[in-house]
Amino acid sequence: MNMHSSVGSDVVVNGRGYGRPSRPVVVICMDGSEPSYIEAASARGLTPNLDRIMRTGASTHAYSVIPSFTNPNNLSIITGRPPSWHGIAGNFFYDREAKEEVMMNDARFLRAPTILAAFQQAGLKVAMVTAKDKLRTLLGKGLDFSAGTAIAFSSEKADKANRNENGIDDVLGFVGLPVPSVYSADLSEFVFAAGVKLLESFKPDLMYLSTTDYVQHKAAPGS
Repeated sequence: MNMHSSVGSDVVVNGRGYGRPSRPVVVICMDGSEPSYIEAASARGLTPNLDRIMRTGASTHAYSVIPSFTNPNNLSIITGRPPSWHGIAGNFFYDREAKEEVMMNDARFLRAPTILAAFQQAGLKVAMVTAKDKLRTLLGKGLDFSAGTAIAFSSEKADKANRNENGIDDVLGFVGLPVPSVYSADLSEFVFAAGVKLLESFKPDLMYLSTTDYVQHKAAPGS
């Protein structure tokens, strides 16, 4: 996420500098969506906006961090560093003392500050919407929801969002959609619909949207 074309002094996070955006910057992680999904859809004329971005902007392939799971890669994007730095090295880990497998979705396991939190602390407005709530708690670590400059919620628990824990009340009324099933494409569509509403009303300087890989686990590219 290099934004040095923007104005103002850099915001330094985990040893790397990020320019202050002169207009809203939106980062989207489409979980599980390898390039062939986009290529197949483009060939059928289904992605005019993505085609325009790739034609007039930039398009490249990059390796994911390993293991190629949801949590390690989302946290690598949001911290700008690999798992060896931020500490989320998988979806689970084995607790030797308790002798049990533990899900690595607790914010206490995150060892590095996030770019979102650093941007808010630098006086910028930030927003984040995830498909599942377990990721939202990790990505939202360090955000101050009492300041009125941060909003973070999930599609999965959109009906439970409140101003103290998420920076916003009545998400369902705000987005205009019902709570989607956690095992459906609707979960991701809610993320995008919420992102559009946030851009229109909240006008964040930086917004992070993360979808679910439900569709990609169910269907191959072009199917």
